[in-house]
Amino acid sequence: METKTNEIMTISDLAELTGWSKAYIYKKTSDNTLKFSKPLGKTIFFSREWIEKFLMSKPNTTGQEQEIKPATHVTLKK
Repeated sequence: METKTNEIMTISDLAELTGWSKAYIYKKTSDNTLKFSKPLGKTIFFSREWIEKFLMSKPNTTGQEQEIKPATHVTLKK
């Protein structure tokens, strides 16, 4: 299946994409961790764009990047 950037997903689609359980997804919507839409008050929808931004929101830095940051910080402080 070819996916589009603006694709609208249901909880089942999101579970398939991420491997998360539906219960986990419901929990993350109830604590407002995941952005969602509920236009008719029952079914929850997600934008693929929202999910991709969320999944990439806290990237891990490599060891080399971690070594560079303190040196840059110290240099800028002088």
